[in-house]
Amino acid sequence: VIADPHIDGDADRDAQFRTAVAAVINAKSSRKTELVFVVGDIGWGGSGKTEHLNTAKAILDDLNAVGIPYVPIIGDNEVQTGCDEAFNTVFTPQYTYLSTAAGIENWQKASVPVSGMYLQNFSFDYKQCHFTCADFVSRASGDEGGELHDFEDGSWPWFKDDIANAPKLKGESINVMTHIGMFNTGFEFADKYLFSDEEMTTIKDFVYSHRGDIDSNYAGHIHQNWTQGVYKWFSLLYTARVTDETWYDIRGLETNDPGITVRWVEVDNSGSTITYLTYTEAVPEPSTVALLLSGIGCLAALAVRRKLKCRA
Repeated sequence: VIADPHIDGDADRDAQFRTAVAAVINAKSSRKTELVFVVGDIGWGGSGKTEHLNTAKAILDDLNAVGIPYVPIIGDNEVQTGCDEAFNTVFTPQYTYLSTAAGIENWQKASVPVSGMYLQNFSFDYKQCHFTCADFVSRASGDEGGELHDFEDGSWPWFKDDIANAPKLKGESINVMTHIGMFNTGFEFADKYLFSDEEMTTIKDFVYSHRGDIDSNYAGHIHQNWTQGVYKWFSLLYTARVTDETWYDIRGLETNDPGITVRWVEVDNSGSTITYLTYTEAVPEPSTVALLLSGIGCLAALAVRRKLKCRA
C-alpha cells in the first residue's frame, strides 16, 4: 500500500514517489509482491488538469511493466481541485487493464458519472481475497471528510451490495480500500477529516452482520501511520490501517516523520480463515536509492521495518 504521493508539480515529491515505487519493484522477488494499492491523493493540476496525474501514472506504470498491477484510488485532493473527471480520464486505461490482468477475477466497476460525480467504486477477487474499493470522498466544496453518498447508484448502496454479494469462501477474506479511513476518534476537530458519529453508526450497523468476513480497511488521508479497531457491542468489525504519505509532512499526533513510507501486507490463504501480517517500512532517500541501484549497498538492509501498534 502506498498513500498520498501528492504529485502536483513538486520535484521532490516526484522523486520520493519514484523511490517508493522503485523500492516495491526491487523487492518483488524477495517479498513476492503481487498487487499495489495507491490509496488516494495521487495527483492533480497542471495543463488540462491531467498533467500531474499523467506524471503519477507514468511512475506507476513501471509496476505494470514488471508484472505488479497497481490499483489507483481517488482522494479528496483530486476532488477539491476539480480534477475528479481528469482522474477518471487518466486512470480509466488502468482500470481496463486490471479488468483482464492475470489473477484478477470478478472485476466490477460502477458506471460514471452518477449525479454529475465521478464516483470511483469498483471491486475484484484475487487469490480468495475480495477487495472492495469504495469512493467515500465528499464532493462538497471545501469538505475534506468522508461522505457515504447514500443515494440511488451512489457509493453506499453500491458498497452494501458488493459486500453482501462478495464470495466468502474463507473468513476475513474481504478488505476495504478507501482514501479516507472508515473510523473516527470522537473529537470533532479530527473527525471533520474522517466520518461523523452518524455515518459511523450507519457503517457499523451494516458491517456488523459481516464482521467475520472483513479483515481491514486500508486508507491514507491523515498523513501518518495509524491502526484502530472499529467495534460494535464489543465485537471487532474490522481494523482501520492508515499509511503515511510518501513525502515529509508532520501531522496531528506525529512528532517526527518516518520518511518515504510503504506498507507491506503478507497474506496467508492456506487456512479456513485468511490471515494477514502488515507493517510499514521507511525506504532510503532518492539519492541513496540511486547509489543502491548502482550496486552500492543493499536496499533491504537499509530499510527500517517496524510493526504498527494498535491505538485504541
